[in-house]
Amino acid sequence: MNKSDMTDTAILTVKGLSKSFGGVKAVNDLTFSVQKNHIHAIIGPNGAGKSTLFNLITGIISPDDGEVRFFNNNITSLRSDRIAQHGVSRTFQNIRLFPDMTVFETVLIGTYLLTGAKLVPAILLTKSFREKEKTARKSVEEILKFVGLWDVRDEYAAQLSYGNQRRVEIARALATKPQLLLLDEPTAGMNPKETKELMNLFTAVNEEGITILIIAHDMNLVNTLSDQITVINFGEKLVEGTADVIQKHPAVIEAYMGKVEANA
Repeated sequence: MNKSDMTDTAILTVKGLSKSFGGVKAVNDLTFSVQKNHIHAIIGPNGAGKSTLFNLITGIISPDDGEVRFFNNNITSLRSDRIAQHGVSRTFQNIRLFPDMTVFETVLIGTYLLTGAKLVPAILLTKSFREKEKTARKSVEEILKFVGLWDVRDEYAAQLSYGNQRRVEIARALATKPQLLLLDEPTAGMNPKETKELMNLFTAVNEEGITILIIAHDMNLVNTLSDQITVINFGEKLVEGTADVIQKHPAVIEAYMGKVEANA
């Protein structure tokens, strides 16, 4: 489906979202929307409130005010697992993998939100559980081949290269079959080759019909991949638009570089 066919369909709507910590406004009356099938970037200086925003969207913390809507569903303050079941998944800025689990096992965990695996059926190996497990394992196989990790499926995830650990985390998020995938600084600390490879993966994921909301400091990534960019600073929206608009906007230049005097 062409992205131009989706411009009027908001998959995520954030309205008047606010969150304070000890009197400091981390997110302040923030409003924006993400269009279905787009790659939408959130950028801003360090401490702008970007990761707090992701935590609010995914239910890790609750807002003081405002709401988050996924399509027509109000998901504000739902538990993270319930939000994932609605079709919203994420990765974290700091990779979170289990050191004693293989790549396959790590990604398989992501399917359990969908299979509804329960302890008793798992212990008894009921027919229903076996069928769900078979389907889940087939899904993991397809995902690992898609992200390029099938050949290392039996290796411990935490012992892979940094770039492949990121792929494992993305694969685990994809195992929940999201419609919206949130990526928090996914290429931080990577070399140019690893970054390029992940950018290609993000494009492939998006071409599968998955909308992406991404936090990134890498402006080459942002400018290359993004259909829309929202710039925030001190928890507030500064400006929103395409890469061409954002690059030239005075408020963005000031937020990143400080105010430039006319006679400087």
